[in-house]
Amino acid sequence: MSTAENQKAESTANADRFQSLIETLDESGVQATIELLAKTLESEKKFPQLFEALLMKKRHELGLALEGNDSIRDIPEEHRQEVEDYYVEVCRIIGGHLLAEGKIGSAWPYFRAIDDPSAIAEAISSWEPPEDWGEYKEDEEETDEDDLDGIIEVAFNQGAHPVRGYELILSHYGTCRAITTFEHQFPYQGETREACGKLLIDQLYGELLDSLRNDIETTEKKEPPKDADVGTLISEREWLFESLGYHIDISHLQSCVRAAATLEDQETIGKAIQMCDYGRRLGRDYQVTERPPFEDFYNDYRIMLRALSGEGIDGAIRYYTSKMERAGPDEDGNNFPAEVLTFLLAQVGKPEDAIAVYIEHLKDAPGPLSVCPSLLQLSALAEDYSQLLETAREKDDLLQFGLGLVKRASSPEPKS
Repeated sequence: MSTAENQKAESTANADRFQSLIETLDESGVQATIELLAKTLESEKKFPQLFEALLMKKRHELGLALEGNDSIRDIPEEHRQEVEDYYVEVCRIIGGHLLAEGKIGSAWPYFRAIDDPSAIAEAISSWEPPEDWGEYKEDEEETDEDDLDGIIEVAFNQGAHPVRGYELILSHYGTCRAITTFEHQFPYQGETREACGKLLIDQLYGELLDSLRNDIETTEKKEPPKDADVGTLISEREWLFESLGYHIDISHLQSCVRAAATLEDQETIGKAIQMCDYGRRLGRDYQVTERPPFEDFYNDYRIMLRALSGEGIDGAIRYYTSKMERAGPDEDGNNFPAEVLTFLLAQVGKPEDAIAVYIEHLKDAPGPLSVCPSLLQLSALAEDYSQLLETAREKDDLLQFGLGLVKRASSPEPKS
């Protein structure tokens, strides 16, 4: 069939669609016409239009304006719940159709509207970019919503599946972008942050392990044991660090060590300790000094991480107490070493001591605290709100005082 014949056939088919609606209206009425409209749009996979048609059907059934300009508060009260339930159902229908077509980005607004990301999360969890991802194709139609950036936007930035979104950032855009995201653009806390931090450190640890294994195999002419970890590989191999040798991007190493100190997973912390052991052996040019209490970066973080893993807790507390006392507040009155000590005490199960440090060194800090828990959080850990209530009185903070009173009353075993 020629192009002209194809165009003529399509024109005839289009005319038939419109004529079918006219005939149905004449023969069977409005309800049947809307049902045919919806059925036709579904068969043509015009799902956004199908969404409107299905809503039109319900409006007609209830005697409401067909064009849908009514807000929910303009709908008669006796119909509101029915309309809301139907809206949720239609959103799931349209979102489901779009997911069946592989259009995750287009489906997301429908599931987001009903606050149900589960179907989108399931689809994203198994989604992978095509093998030719990143290759420019001049004649390819753009589908930004369902390319890698579009999926990351839905998964990570809009929260449909943050962990999978972060995993895609890490696997397809690399460690550098993943670190930047984790350090500066990360909006999540709790289990999501923990899971993403673990992904990041696992990735860099794996890169370091592979690089060390390759160097050792090349130099020693034999493959190291397959189960050897970073700590084992660098033990008694000082030559690995000669001539300013290094095996991983140093800034990435430092970022992952910092990140590990904010996590709880013990396996991840163990890997970070090995990364500190590696960093301590690097040449002088690769050693870094940060603001107190992390002037001796790798050694200081190693002491912190070991304490978080349950080793050398008392020694770590003495070490960071001494650093706090030597450093004191900065010129703006902020006391980061006291924050670090408070954080450490809270993490190793000494919230009462953490409260004491907070009250003495941090309660009047001028700026926002960056790493340590709030006094409210510390009070909850200690199940003791007395210092919180006293501080709230001193600061004339009635809201904080009221919150502390309520929290104390609801605490299962309050302490005086």
